Amino acid sequence: MSAPVHPPVPHVVLVITKGEAGGAQTHVLELCRALQGRVRFTVVIGGDDTHSVLGQALGDLGIAVLALPSLQNSLNPLKVITSVGAMLAHMRVLQPDVIHAHSAVAGVIARLAGKLRQIPVVYTVHGFGFKPQAPWLIRTNAWLAEAVLAAWTTRMVCVSAHEKQLAARLPMPPERVSVVHNALADVPWRSDMAAQPPRLVMVARMAAPKRPDVLIEALALLAHLGLQPDTRILGGGPDLARHQQAAAPMPHIQLEGDVSDVAQRLAQHQIFVLLSDHEGLPISILEAMRAGMAIVATRLPGIEEMLTHEESAWLVPNSPQALADALQTLLADAPLRQRLGRAARARYEAQFQPQAMAEPVLAIYQQAPLMHTARWPMTRPRRHTQQLASQQAHRQSAHLVWSLLGLAMIGLAYAISQALMASGHATVDFGRTVLASLVPYALAAHLLYRGAHMPAAERGPLLLVTTGLPFWLTPLAFALLQQPYSRGALLLTYVLCTFWFWLADQWFLRHRPWRLVYQDPRVPDLLAPWLPQPDGQQLPRIRLLPWPDQGMPPGAALACDGAVVLPAGSASPSPERQRFLTTLKLQHIRLYSPESLQQSLTGRMAAETLQNELWQTDGNPAYDLVKRLIDVSVVLALLPLWLPLALLVACGVKIDSPGPALFSQRRTGMHGQSFRIWKFRSMRHETQLTPQFAQANDPRITRFGHWIRRTRFDEIPQLFNVLMGHMSLIGPRPEQDGFVQQFAEQMPSYPYRHLVRPGLTGWAQVQQGYAASADETAVKLSYDLYYITHYSLAMDLLIVFKTIQTVLSGRGAR
Repeated sequence: MSAPVHPPVPHVVLVITKGEAGGAQTHVLELCRALQGRVRFTVVIGGDDTHSVLGQALGDLGIAVLALPSLQNSLNPLKVITSVGAMLAHMRVLQPDVIHAHSAVAGVIARLAGKLRQIPVVYTVHGFGFKPQAPWLIRTNAWLAEAVLAAWTTRMVCVSAHEKQLAARLPMPPERVSVVHNALADVPWRSDMAAQPPRLVMVARMAAPKRPDVLIEALALLAHLGLQPDTRILGGGPDLARHQQAAAPMPHIQLEGDVSDVAQRLAQHQIFVLLSDHEGLPISILEAMRAGMAIVATRLPGIEEMLTHEESAWLVPNSPQALADALQTLLADAPLRQRLGRAARARYEAQFQPQAMAEPVLAIYQQAPLMHTARWPMTRPRRHTQQLASQQAHRQSAHLVWSLLGLAMIGLAYAISQALMASGHATVDFGRTVLASLVPYALAAHLLYRGAHMPAAERGPLLLVTTGLPFWLTPLAFALLQQPYSRGALLLTYVLCTFWFWLADQWFLRHRPWRLVYQDPRVPDLLAPWLPQPDGQQLPRIRLLPWPDQGMPPGAALACDGAVVLPAGSASPSPERQRFLTTLKLQHIRLYSPESLQQSLTGRMAAETLQNELWQTDGNPAYDLVKRLIDVSVVLALLPLWLPLALLVACGVKIDSPGPALFSQRRTGMHGQSFRIWKFRSMRHETQLTPQFAQANDPRITRFGHWIRRTRFDEIPQLFNVLMGHMSLIGPRPEQDGFVQQFAEQMPSYPYRHLVRPGLTGWAQVQQGYAASADETAVKLSYDLYYITHYSLAMDLLIVFKTIQTVLSGRGAR
């Protein structure tokens, strides 16, 4: 029984401006605790201290923490640019699946870096700066910053429904905004609500929008009534000294600054107070609810989502008198305090446990890589409409556009020619040659278009031969037409056009990964042997994206180039699979089988194709005719070179060992016709009763035979086979008659390699080398079938180029 296949663990980088104690920091810590093991977190904290309150807590969990010294609570343009640069450096090393930003300044830096690195960014809003309570100038600037960056926010998480209502003012699709309430893990400490006299506590950062000053003034009013409850105000901040001075006349009020044991401190009090001008969903109230305390808080939209007035809390306006009245009531009514504490604790248990936060956030992490962001600020993502086309069709479409734009290179060369002619440095032939170069440019563009199916790793050599040959043959055309031309102009246009197509190759292949979504967890293991290494330089860069367990938000356009789907026979039917396929089809996403991807990545057919009795393909009759004319023309044109060389090799064979210079054997050619192939003898002359493969370091090979095999000079007599029509210069190597029947029985697709003439060299030869066993022959056949399916002038030129490399290196000789 096979081991269960586990889904991949996403790598998420959390970014937060400060590591001090606070609500956003507690949220980050609880999120890491809840999803540890299901998500691989790395946390980037602003400032240069990785041993902050948050940093130490994360370190105790074994989570990597990085400092970003330039990230501070400031939007100074110079600091922003520095922070974005440092963030990009981290992203190049970490290569996360998702960036998750917390707090406003971290959100700016993360979204800019994510856009530049093409990494999806999730932004959790702990409180918008453009709330109605904020001053007009601050409100306007905050809205403008969020509106600009909304285009590059893959998903936005609001901690309250009120924040989501504010997010509706931003130019952002509503399906990208989610409400995920804050949550806290439970602790053993509870408030003793029966204790007398009751004690008060407030936990808040001593800075806007928190209002401890209102509490101090309310306590002053109670003091005039003879009520002096023991009160602790916990939390540090820039306004701490001012509030300590205001509370100094009242010794029953103590402001203690930052503390690390908030849960234990809360358990020592009975009434919790939080006063603020605006809030999202404050963590400190969750801590009080968890402790089972009676809560008095400002009546704000975010707080009203957590608590109900007179049912689970006492909500008041931000005025000292209203607060004093509420505190006077609670101090005098112990049953009321206990009832409010029990109700708050019950609501915490029902709605604010960590799993209630973790599951939606995990779904967002899974969905984010599959969602587009807009290209420009203040715009919405546009829906892509060409996903149904294959990767080859996309590449051909992009190549056509690039080729038309490339006419500007010819225009540039012509402008240079006119300038040189005006200055007397060039003749009129220079300009005419530039215009005539439109013909080799068009031919090069056509050859590259035809070679769009080639594996990405072959694009470099293909570019060299397809741009080089047309321009190298152009002087011959001028000579045949007896027309003058400029070699400098031809060289100029060749360099510019090659650079242009090279730039397209860099742009379309090297900087944009091929994003493929999958639903079956077996897919990564099936594709692993064929995929480039994630940290390597192989092409193309492929990114496999798992389909989210919860599916995608309604209306969200998928940001992928295709989907990998296992055939119905190998995948068990399920409602999830059907919904997955339906979503893909409705969005016109191209579907790929693992076998078709293997073909695209490796330039060979999958093993399943070799065993498929129903697999069929057709030849290319038009190119077959052109190819035959090229074969005969090339062999006759090079006759003065190869015929004397053949005579010299024949003499070498005769001198090296006794026996005839030539060796002949029956081979199977086009349409299964048997013919006699000729080679220079490279082995000892002896009778061969049964066909057999040559082995590495075969003892039958003579000294001179080793050399002619390495240089491929033993194949020269096959040029006569080419003239006679038995063979082509390029095609699958002909196999011995004795092996053909055996291989056809073992591999049902084997006979289709006889759709074309066998060749002196072929795709299998330059990719694999010599096949010396049935297993290696199966690999060789996979390359041959790929060639037969896709052969063209562009592919044949690439084979010629790689054959020259093989001859010079001696690779693959036996």
